[in-house]
Amino acid sequence: MDEPSDFDDILVPTDGSKPARNAAKQAIKFAQRNGATLHVLYAMDMGDADYVAVPSDIEETRKRLESKGQEFVAEVEALAADADVPCVTAVVANTPIEAIKEYVDEQHIDLVVMGKRGRSDPDKPLVGSITNRVVGSLEIPVFTT
Repeated sequence: MDEPSDFDDILVPTDGSKPARNAAKQAIKFAQRNGATLHVLYAMDMGDADYVAVPSDIEETRKRLESKGQEFVAEVEALAADADVPCVTAVVANTPIEAIKEYVDEQHIDLVVMGKRGRSDPDKPLVGSITNRVVGSLEIPVFTT
């Protein structure tokens, strides 16, 4: 398969899973070869959070998800720094699909690199539901690994 080229801004969504880490490593290689900026995105999907019993738990759940997201993007940011790749990170409150679509539009992303499946669908045979929906909803290249 030919490798992507001529990209200035590359997005790698992460959920901290092994496929997401592998995608991040590939995205860093693409960024190095293209002199691109790597963007790392984690979506805090409150719908996927543990059951929130009372409204006061919502803030605690949000804080927990944000902390986890910061940890995941920092891991990729460190890999990018080791490779001398400029990196921008974001942790947003949204569903992964909507977060990716909005980020791509707002940041003028040229390429998305993502794992074939992530934490929410580890048993999918080839391509997870989030990856599949992202591929079908963007007008820019999506490289899956």
